[in-house]
Amino acid sequence: MSASSLCVVATAFFALGAVWFTGKAHGVRAAGTPPAHIGARPEPVATRERIDLRQPLRALAVTHGATLAQRGIGLDLRLPEDPLPVAVIAGDLPQLMAHIADAAAATLPQGTTLHVLARAEGHQAVISWREATIDSDTDAPRLSRAFETSASRAATPRIHACRAIVARHGARIYTAPSPLGDGCLTLRFPLYGDRAVRAPKGLL
Repeated sequence: MSASSLCVVATAFFALGAVWFTGKAHGVRAAGTPPAHIGARPEPVATRERIDLRQPLRALAVTHGATLAQRGIGLDLRLPEDPLPVAVIAGDLPQLMAHIADAAAATLPQGTTLHVLARAEGHQAVISWREATIDSDTDAPRLSRAFETSASRAATPRIHACRAIVARHGARIYTAPSPLGDGCLTLRFPLYGDRAVRAPKGLL
């Protein structure tokens, strides 16, 4: 075999050896590196607790009653005698009620009374919010309309926060009639447990 042929064969063996070594090293690295999802820790699930929905509403009168009064807005709470148990993330309900009250303060004019009616309907706890002005002006700002249109810049961040909390609990916030009248801002949470009350027709 000539010297040139030996050189070609040696070069070929060297190239094959380099390819084998590179593949071996890559395989070791791949085997020693677990997929990204294996080492990732799952996000903790927020713990929910049983709360009587009347509690944050009573607290609202204490925490926001004076602020609303300073803006010329009265607060009328109508709560049932029986509890309204719901399963929620700790701290979310007080924040939700505070955001709604702040949105009302930023939206409603002086001389308005904000009526709040809580009750059980079917398997849901329901809160209706409706304003009443002294002069009964039909063109006066409505809290429910503010939630529908997000037209008030001052109230918009509060409205977005309310929607986020409601969505997190599988609840609903929308406009619907109630015993207070039409155009109510309506909040519905699933009742905790087996309690069920028949809802008046046309109020769902």
